[in-house]
Parts: sequence; C-alpha cells; structure tokens
Amino acid sequence: MDIFVEQIIHRKMSPIDFLITIGVTLVGLILMIACFLFIPSFLFFVFAGVCFGIYWVVSSRNLEFEYSVTNGDLTVDKIINRRSRKRVVSLDCKDVETMGKYKAQDHAAKSYDKKLFVGIRADGAEGWYVSARTKRFGHVLLVFDPNDRVLEAMRPFLPRQLAFEVFGRPNQKIKSDM
Repeated sequence: MDIFVEQIIHRKMSPIDFLITIGVTLVGLILMIACFLFIPSFLFFVFAGVCFGIYWVVSSRNLEFEYSVTNGDLTVDKIINRRSRKRVVSLDCKDVETMGKYKAQDHAAKSYDKKLFVGIRADGAEGWYVSARTKRFGHVLLVFDPNDRVLEAMRPFLPRQLAFEVFGRPNQKIKSDM
C-alpha cells in the first residue's frame, strides 16, 4: 500500500522580516526623493518601479513550506507568496541518522554541511530535527514542524533502532506536541 501524506506550514514573520520591510521602504523613499530632486521628468516611472519593487520584496517574505512523505521519501518545498515553488530538500527516510525534538544547544557544537530551518519559526524552536546525508547537500540538518500524520508516515521507513529510540514501541501513538 502506498503512503502519501502532506502538510503545509506558514512561516511566522520574524524581526528580520520586519527590518527588511522597513529597510526596503526607506530605500524606496530615498530613491523617489532623489529622483524628484535631480530628474523630476522620470518621477512617475521611478515611483511605479519603486512601488512594484517594495511590493515584490515585502511579499516575498510570505513563506510557506510543504512537507510531503511518499513511500519513505521526505520532500520539503518552499512556497513564496503562493506565486512560486522551490524544492528545498528531498531525502530518503532510511538515510536518516538522527531524529528528535530540536534543541539548539544540542547541535551548536556539531558540524553540518547545511542547516535548513523550514518550520513555523525561523529559529526552529519547538520543532523536530532530522540529520541525514544527501547527494545535493552532504550532511544536512533539517529542522521542521511536522504534525502526527507526517511523523507516522515517516516511522515505518526509518532505521528500526532509530524509530524505536525516537517513538518507542511500534504500536505506540506518536505525540508531536503540535
């Protein structure tokens, strides 16, 4: 029987997102003032371009992540303002080395080729982590916020010892605290 589960997570705005919004708006205002002072005949075109640029950058901070598990393949896609989709990572659950609740202090001293934070919060607080080796990134740390259905779909494809360490007995229910 094929297993397919997907979940969409909306990223919360972080202080960095607010700083980017304020910075882009200030730069746009400075450009319009400079154009008004030096080249007033192009003010309309500069105004239209600046407004479009501000809209584009600010709306690009609206991120969603889609987790999908298909027969043991975990795929994470980033959806930018519902206008474009990019693959973040794809890995096989049987290649997972470690997994559990994410605590930043546990991973501070460890070395990873790539750290991917694809959850509700940009810092990964209260999320889960998966450590695996991929062809594209090498040793990757994936921090995400799966619900019980996603975890349950991953469970049968994880290495047996890891699944027992993380979830306990095979017939025991998963509680992701989400």
